[in-house]
Amino acid sequence: MRRWKKTLAVIITLLVPITFALSYHSENIFAVTTESSQAAEEQTIEKQELTQAQINKLTAAFMDKITQDIDANYKVINYDTKEELLKSFDEVASRTVSEPMVDFYFTEKADGLYIVPTETPAWYNPDNSYKVKTESDKYVTITQSNADELHGNYTIEIKFLYDGGWKIAEVKYL
Repeated sequence: MRRWKKTLAVIITLLVPITFALSYHSENIFAVTTESSQAAEEQTIEKQELTQAQINKLTAAFMDKITQDIDANYKVINYDTKEELLKSFDEVASRTVSEPMVDFYFTEKADGLYIVPTETPAWYNPDNSYKVKTESDKYVTITQSNADELHGNYTIEIKFLYDGGWKIAEVKYL
């Protein structure tokens, strides 16, 4: 019986440090793995490129929101207030871009939202070339020169921001 107790004491004495060592090693592996995963995720975000397809999609979606479906009296069909319309812009543009456009092209009345009957703004043309300037991992600016009968010759500069996805951050006419 004494021998059995002695053997058990030796086993316990050996198992405690081994268990501690394995636990410590396991926590370090988890920490290193977590850090590696976060670093890889950050690199993916940093290397997110703005493609021509994304530019075309965002600029078209923005213009689609300016040219809302309306009834015969110019009343907007899908939105009742400017705030509702602005929220729909949030997926494609910052408020600094969408608010002035909504304020200019729409009026809110007691019975709903109305479009002001006027021409659309000079805008990006997906058929024309443009210059790209990458300002940082999060900002890309495109510059495009266009000409049409209504607006004549104009140059538009559109800055895009990457914040989990691309959106229009600024629009300038040069």
